[in-house]
Amino acid sequence: MGITPETARDICTMALKEAGVLGVGQTALSEDIQDTFTLLNRMMATWQRKRWIVPSLYDIATIANGLKSNPIGPGQFWNAQRPDKIQAAYFIQNIPGSLSSNANAVSFPLIPIFSYENYAALALKQLPSWPQYFFYDNQFPVGNVYIWPIPDATYEIHLILKSPIGFTIELQTGIISTAGQLYTNGVYVAVPLINLTGFGSGATADITVTGNKVTGIVIDNSGDGYKINDQLTATAASIGGTGNGFIYTVTDVTDDLNAIMNMPPEYAEAIHYNLTLRVMSMYNYPADPFRSALAKGALNTIRVANAQIPTLSIPAALRNVRGSNFYIFNADAR
Repeated sequence: MGITPETARDICTMALKEAGVLGVGQTALSEDIQDTFTLLNRMMATWQRKRWIVPSLYDIATIANGLKSNPIGPGQFWNAQRPDKIQAAYFIQNIPGSLSSNANAVSFPLIPIFSYENYAALALKQLPSWPQYFFYDNQFPVGNVYIWPIPDATYEIHLILKSPIGFTIELQTGIISTAGQLYTNGVYVAVPLINLTGFGSGATADITVTGNKVTGIVIDNSGDGYKINDQLTATAASIGGTGNGFIYTVTDVTDDLNAIMNMPPEYAEAIHYNLTLRVMSMYNYPADPFRSALAKGALNTIRVANAQIPTLSIPAALRNVRGSNFYIFNADAR
């Protein structure tokens, strides 16, 4: 027997009950549940910054364009949710007809530069050559990724980012803002929708083409991660093989309180007790050591499950050098 997925509303209601704000059989006031939902969103935003809480990473790739830096964010050069940190990066050299153009292409790691001050110390910032380093300036609302030396279109750059945690944000409704032209008439089922401006994915739709234009859209898979005003399209190959210009604009997404938790089941207890502590604080209820211990223990379970400790590496300049103080180096690395 399967477990019914928990929604944000379920989690907020349970936290209000656990905190003692709601009694048996009582229904939460709209203001109470909205305030609890605000606390939940703030907590999840904080957790998103902690690598040991995020259960997975993902790889985003693009062809370099010869620019010193490029923005990262929804609809930007790097089309992804703005990260607080880039976990790792590497590149592949794309030479037509060479081994790098097949599945066995060799990837080369990029070394992180950890501060703008260190990046500023580079003497030739416009140097075009074989890339070796990356620096991430996590400015808001759009971050900026620097690769140095600067790669051109013969290089494919990959960034490793933390996967979003929280709740599904599904596409609900939209409008055909541009019908396009020269499409092949017909009805096409379960067509994948491509996000042009955001980082939502997974939505499919039944698309009707009449008069060589897109005239009807019925969403049959709502996907995840969409926002209002995201612009979506579909490849010509998926709707008859001809045509261009079709754009579908998102006008509504799932009510966040009814969104489903998109994290592993063991996260439910950690979310419940840590949210309960925040609710108790907001309502000026006294601290509860028992619930605090449960909240801490649930987070420790996640920490153990997700722990990934990279191997300590020593810079080449310090290897096999007589008199090097490796004890100090390792202490600093921690």
